[in-house]
Amino acid sequence: MRVWFVLIFLVGSLWAKGEFTEKRYIYALDKTTIFKGSILITDDSTIVRYTSPEKKILTQTGKTLTIEDVEAKTSQTIDLSKRIDMSLYFSFMRSINKKDFTGLKTYFEINKEGNTYHLSPKSDVKRAIAKMEITMRNDEMKRMVIYFTNEDVIEIETL
Repeated sequence: MRVWFVLIFLVGSLWAKGEFTEKRYIYALDKTTIFKGSILITDDSTIVRYTSPEKKILTQTGKTLTIEDVEAKTSQTIDLSKRIDMSLYFSFMRSINKKDFTGLKTYFEINKEGNTYHLSPKSDVKRAIAKMEITMRNDEMKRMVIYFTNEDVIEIETL
């Protein structure tokens, strides 16, 4: 379950800046939910704002992640040094933001076909992820799809 939580954040946050649409298909429920949001990555922090259907703000600074539920007016802080799974998420996100896929080679075999990167998981990652595809447009992330081993699918597209 923890891996699922991290991967949802990963997918929702892969864009360097700007708006995105995230489609989450949950196989067990045969249900798709569409989220909208935006992201900003700076030298020292990452801010993800989900605007619909729920309003949440995720702010990562160093080894700290703060998750704010705007509507409920609640906040949760997570120490990323104690959560290697979530720490990896931010590492993935920054690698993709910098367009430096070499950092992902620890966790994935990477093959490029045209503008699309095909990522096949290695080690423990393959217990949760069957494969990933990242499509670039003009050297920017256009679309990413994560296929989970439980048949769930998450697709992110920039707007």
